[in-house]
Amino acid sequence: MPITDKDIIHLADLSRLQLTDKEIKQTEKELGSILEWVERLQKIDTRKVEMQTMPAKAKGWRADEVVECDYEVRDLILENFPEKKDDLLQVPPVFEKPKK
Repeated sequence: MPITDKDIIHLADLSRLQLTDKEIKQTEKELGSILEWVERLQKIDTRKVEMQTMPAKAKGWRADEVVECDYEVRDLILENFPEKKDDLLQVPPVFEKPKK
């Protein structure tokens, strides 16, 4: 199934991206090429390929690290952030469609 510029516009909308007509055409071409490779890979017979597992030393998820923020940087961010209340920053919702 070929990807269309309508698909790209829909994906861009979901990703909150604003693409120019040129970017839409370029993305359509590049994503179409990637999907062609995926289709080719899906046709490969892997029934005789032995299942692999991760090496024992692999950690998987990285541990969260607390990184201290310089107070000057923190104050500068708070000072310049458009929507805030005290030390809380309001960002656009991720799961709602933005109002135009």
